[in-house]
Amino acid sequence: MRHLGGKGTGAGGGSGAGTAGLGREAICVPNPAKPDELPAPTPPEAKAGEDGHWRRTLYSLWLAMFFVFLEWTFGMTFVPVFLQEDIGLTFKQAQSWTGLLMALPSLAMFVSTPLWGTYSDRIGRKPVVILSVIFTSLLRAAWYWAHSPWTLLGLGVAAGVLGAGVVVGQAIIASVAPRKRMGEAMGTLQTSMTAGFLIGPVVGQACAGLIGPRPTFLIQAVFAVIGATLVWLAVEERFERPEKAEHVSFARAVTRDLRPLVGNRQLQALWVMSFVVFFGFSAMWPIMTYYVQYIGIPIDKVAAYSAYVMFVTGSMMTLMAPVWGKLGDRIGHRGVLIGTTAACGLVLIPHALIRTYAQFFVLRVAATVPGTGIHPTTSALVAGTMPRSQYGGAYGVLASARALAGSVGPVIGGMIGRYWDIRWVFIWTGIMTLIASVWAATAVKESAAESEEGGAGFGGDATAG
Repeated sequence: MRHLGGKGTGAGGGSGAGTAGLGREAICVPNPAKPDELPAPTPPEAKAGEDGHWRRTLYSLWLAMFFVFLEWTFGMTFVPVFLQEDIGLTFKQAQSWTGLLMALPSLAMFVSTPLWGTYSDRIGRKPVVILSVIFTSLLRAAWYWAHSPWTLLGLGVAAGVLGAGVVVGQAIIASVAPRKRMGEAMGTLQTSMTAGFLIGPVVGQACAGLIGPRPTFLIQAVFAVIGATLVWLAVEERFERPEKAEHVSFARAVTRDLRPLVGNRQLQALWVMSFVVFFGFSAMWPIMTYYVQYIGIPIDKVAAYSAYVMFVTGSMMTLMAPVWGKLGDRIGHRGVLIGTTAACGLVLIPHALIRTYAQFFVLRVAATVPGTGIHPTTSALVAGTMPRSQYGGAYGVLASARALAGSVGPVIGGMIGRYWDIRWVFIWTGIMTLIASVWAATAVKESAAESEEGGAGFGGDATAG
């Protein structure tokens, strides 16, 4: 882009010459023969992208978020064992309580996230992220002194409310990254969550095996403090406090991410599809470790064996997501979405029939390969429903569907495992995933790119998703 006009106070010609030149050259390109004629000052956002400072902020925030997400998933494998051996719950009771420990904090986070976002628009995103991480670390550490499931649940809900502000870290990157690198920046930041989720359960169960679960809760909090310290020392934010903050009601803030649904049938169809499939998926989350115990693994090895499955399937997700996104770019995202959802549902149902850990391991990998295609293809289809200027609202809609599903699904899974049989959870999940596939085939349409720019957006969003 060529800048029009010279600098207001020309360095070589004095302020008078500079002012005269501004009127004369407002409609022509600056003369390259005049070295003193400098281009117009670049806006802060462009300068941030040109001087490379945004990359330092991105990598610093990536490392900070990695420690935060690692801390969030620390207890996924050993908490089920902790509930049985330390808290004193039975196998059936522990299943239902694990569902509540996952669902209610997710619901609290769903309600609180828009409120933290609104507050960060007034005081800045960096302090909100730091405060949120510190509050979460203190509440996680308090699990060390908990001796009842009600105490764990109360601390978990409080952590969901106070920890929801972490997500505004994306706004920090959006404020410093150049627009042409926004997809790269957001995609890179997204990998911090994936890496944290992969490594957290493995490190958590290793620590719990060495020093016990209660001291591990204290170590878990240390990782969160490391993340907050990195944000404080290394993350740069360009934020201007508004002169007059807009008053937003509680109801309007909570429903903010649902507004783009009004009048957009394609987005409505994708919201329902995402809710149904994640409603089924989230039912499995609280019972995975219990199922490893159910099929015969000794309780002292359950956490380690569960961590192996989570690490391998998580790595598979990281590798396969870009593959499905690129395939959708070539043959159409709708077809890939229907096919991967149906294949995943069909493979999930046989989980109920297995008898050995090896069978469980193989089926988890087999279900993960097609299941990984659901997220990027849905994200790419969402990109085709709105112009780029409204992508934030569109992806907020998708996130709201998953958050609501994650608030209800774990309770369903825990209750099915407690009052029926744990194997029925996989049948439930498979049926819900197949229903989502049928819905995608009947209600979701292929989003046609109207321009070359729109088509490029599909590929970028699919890979990032």
